[in-house]
Order: sequence, then C-alpha cells, then structure tokens
Amino acid sequence: MQYSGENRGFFSKHLKDIVVIIVLAFIVYISVEQTVRVYLFGTDAFSYAKMSSLRSTGGSGNLKPSNIDGLVYELKPGVETMFKLVAFNTNSRGLRDKEYSLEKPPGTYRVAVVGGSFTMGAGVEIEETFHSRLEERLNGEPGDLNYEFINFGVAGYSIENKLIVLKHKILGYDPDLVLFVLDGSQFVNDKVRTFTPRTEKFSFFTSYSYKLIKKLKILPGRSKSAVDFTRRHMRRLFILDHALFEIAEFSEENGIPVSIVVLDHDYQHNRLGKKIEKKVSNKNNLFFSNTLPAFRHKHFRDYSIYQVDMHPNSEANRIFAEVIYRDLINQSLLGKRETEAAENE
Repeated sequence: MQYSGENRGFFSKHLKDIVVIIVLAFIVYISVEQTVRVYLFGTDAFSYAKMSSLRSTGGSGNLKPSNIDGLVYELKPGVETMFKLVAFNTNSRGLRDKEYSLEKPPGTYRVAVVGGSFTMGAGVEIEETFHSRLEERLNGEPGDLNYEFINFGVAGYSIENKLIVLKHKILGYDPDLVLFVLDGSQFVNDKVRTFTPRTEKFSFFTSYSYKLIKKLKILPGRSKSAVDFTRRHMRRLFILDHALFEIAEFSEENGIPVSIVVLDHDYQHNRLGKKIEKKVSNKNNLFFSNTLPAFRHKHFRDYSIYQVDMHPNSEANRIFAEVIYRDLINQSLLGKRETEAAENE
C-alpha cells in the first residue's frame, strides 16, 4: 500500500510535466504531419475539402450497384464532386466524361476506352487524361473525321469487369475502335460479389507522414514492391489467355478492331508487359500498344499523382497519349473502318 501511495504522490507531483510533454508531443506530431502534407500536396494541404477528397474509390460515394449481371458496381450518373484533389464529374450515363449521344453523329470516328483507375483518370483532370489528349490532338489535325474517345474506365475493375463492359456497355455507342486497357491489378480474382455504397469519413485526419514512411520503406510495411507485383501477375497470366480469346471473338463478331493497351508508368513491370505482348501477338485480329518502354529511364514516382499514390499524373498521361497515338497511326487504326468501307464500295 505504501508503494501505491508513493506512486500517487509521484504522479501528482509530476502531472503538470506529463501534460506538458503530451501537449508538446502532439504539437510536434501536428507540425510534422502538416509539413509532410505540404510536401506531398502543396497548398491543397490547407484545404479541408480537398484533403477530404483523398479517399479510395470504394469509399468515395461515387459508386452505385450495377444491374448488369456480373458487374458489381459502376459510377453514379451526374456526380459533381472532388476526388483525389481534382474535379470529378460524371455524365448522365455514369461515365467520367463529357456528354456523348448514343447515336453516332455523321462523319464521326468513335473510340471506346475500357479500363480501370488509370483510364478513369484518378487524380487527373479529365482534360489531361490520355484519351482526352488523343481526342483533342486528332481533332486538331487536318481531315474530315471528327474523333470521339469515350471513357468507360472505372477504378477497381479487374479484367473480368472490363470484359463485361466490353460486351454490355459499349456497343450502344457504335464504336469504330476499342482500346482495351490493362492498367493496375488485372489478373486477380475479383472477390467482390456484392456492393454496398459507403462513404469513408474523417479522411482529413489520415496520417500521411506514416503513409510516406511506408512508401519510402523507412519502416517495414505491407506495401508491395514492383518485383512482388510482377511475380504475382506473372503467375496469373492464364487469366489473360481466356480474356484474349473472348476479346478476339468480340472483335470478329462485331467487326470492331480492338487494341490491347498496356498502360503503365513503372518500368520495373516491363517483363510482364513483354509477356502480355507475346500473348497478344498470337491473336491475329488483335492490335497492341505498350507504354512501358517510354518510361525506361524514368522513375515512376516522378510520374505519379503524389508520393503516396501510384496513379499516373498528367505528365504520365501525356506520354501515354504520345505512345498510343504513334501505335494507332502505325497500325492504321484511325479511320480504318471508313477506309475499308470505301474500298469495298
């Protein structure tokens, strides 16, 4: 009992010091945290609205359950918000893009772009995405055709989800070409079979100093390295074999050329890109484009939206657009169907 009394006496005597230490530690943490945020996000770090937009897609409130069999979720129509620090709007049909009529206007060459978060443009203004850049560039060149690149990208979509979009969403727009984009984690089992809309709260209070430490590997974390990513996907490339068969079948049945696009800015994944290219080359009616070689001597962190998020930034999208443009030209895919129709008349 005497020992207990001494303890109480000690804490009573030093309570003020303990409180001061706790307060000082809190002030130091807040200072370090805000310094890290300014380093990562610039002046946006001082905006509650912008910092609160740093949510995952699943917790962003931008999704709704899909009524298409096998497609668990899709983007809500008419969204006007911020997501990953940039404006995020969807059109009346739930696409992160401007409005496009279902009926294709005369003299228009339409390209449906099917993909995941890199295609959707997570953390990038819609005007700076690779498909918007391609549309703007082609429409700025001499010629009679008007080009439309319609964005069907949704974050979190695996290759199975993209196949469903290919078969059930794009045909209503009568596309002349499809870019089937392999971006992010493709060859994984999609374990999400039901979707309950949710909104993450208090993202403003996330510790970005801890996230940065994990990314920089100063402390051990659960972050996957590029080597782990490549190995994991190499082991599951068999999923691509089935997908390519279905894509080739879709292309032949509908008379629509399809280009498989490896959209990535981390050159450490290049071995995976070469494997995919080899598989695509065995399908005579499919085309291919690979952005990875363009990043050979570049560090992917310099081309990510910020240090703790690997999504490609505006400059990476500019490079994507350059590579894809070159490949579309070299493979005669821009206006291909119109040229063939004219030759057959």
